Amino acid sequence: MKTWVISILLSAGLMVSHAFAADVDGNWNVSMTAAEGATMVSMSVSVSGEVATAMIGSDTLAGSYKNGELKLTGPMYVPEAGMSATLNMIARLDGGQLKGTAVWDMYNIDVLGIRK
Repeated sequence: MKTWVISILLSAGLMVSHAFAADVDGNWNVSMTAAEGATMVSMSVSVSGEVATAMIGSDTLAGSYKNGELKLTGPMYVPEAGMSATLNMIARLDGGQLKGTAVWDMYNIDVLGIRK
């Protein structure tokens, strides 16, 4: 009996985890604003379990989606700056939008994602 109850609870937990992941899966228009300027990128997010990946142009970011928090890191080319640097981003889903912060090279960035 205990094994059966534990199995049901674990299954329910996995379904909830996948439901939250589906919230961030998909395509986003993301504005990244720093004191020095702003850029807009298209980002495609995919979550499997707690593992998250994202594509921005031809750049691949990797990270996690856990407890409602999306963490991504990887190289990102910014045409306005004419260079590529490592992006470290943390965002949460808030009212259907991704809101958070990032660091790219030496720049502190505010992140706002709107689903396409």
